[in-house]
Amino acid sequence: MSPSLVRSGFLGVLLLSALPAAAQDTVTVGGEKKRAFGTPTAFQNGDTACYVTLKDDRGATFEELADFDLCSLEKSLKGKRLALTYKTARVMAASCQGNPDCKKSETVVLIASAKPAPLAAPAQAPAPAAPSPAKSAQTSFCTPTETIVFSCRTSPTKLVSVCASKDAAPNRGYLQYRTGKPDSSEPLDLTLPAAQVPPPQAASGESFPLAGGGGTWLRVSTKNNIAFVVYTGIGNWGPRGETREKAGVTVERDGKTVASLKCTGKPLGLLGPDWFAKAGITAKGQDFDLPD
Repeated sequence: MSPSLVRSGFLGVLLLSALPAAAQDTVTVGGEKKRAFGTPTAFQNGDTACYVTLKDDRGATFEELADFDLCSLEKSLKGKRLALTYKTARVMAASCQGNPDCKKSETVVLIASAKPAPLAAPAQAPAPAAPSPAKSAQTSFCTPTETIVFSCRTSPTKLVSVCASKDAAPNRGYLQYRTGKPDSSEPLDLTLPAAQVPPPQAASGESFPLAGGGGTWLRVSTKNNIAFVVYTGIGNWGPRGETREKAGVTVERDGKTVASLKCTGKPLGLLGPDWFAKAGITAKGQDFDLPD
């Protein structure tokens, strides 16, 4: 591991590679649900860890942080289905921006090791189970110990949430954008940023006045010039100037909108000026136009 990783403390290593390939698809490490298997497609050394892009057994792409040692094994691991072993570790804080003299650190979940794991033969289908009592529909991907900043469904099979720690502030706590399939045991499709960093490092946003109300947006960006913007608004948008509400998420590439999804119902959360002030969220010189 790179010297920038602090090895002290309990690492909580889960030795999943010893389990059969079909034993379990996901594990929970450091409070985060992780895929137990993946096929790497790209490796990149970063300031604090090795960044690995993988595909799961369903073909969905996901990204993980890993020990620097894994980047050195790219040729032998790339394109192979791997059993992934995770651990929690202290790494240089993102706010250090790679400065070796910076003493700040943060706890993240890393891939500790990866071993080839061919697909097992499909198991015999179990007998149909008795119908279980209906469960209430999932409303967010935030945990009970987190704050729902924003959450809504954009389709029956897609849920978007912005979650923050209860202690979120300009210099502490964290904020993450999460999306995936609700009411499912499948891993999330996306969690940004992967590391838990204070809200101002994770996102930008602002609230602004409109005729008949106002609007609010929050943007989370990736290293590939892709950004996800959640928004809410109320204004005189009706055919005769009636007050109407709107909410949803847009996907941007290089600053241009490539997709826009509307909430199918009223969104949940605290998205707005009061929470922005508490968490230290600012526009950072950016802007956003609410979709029609």
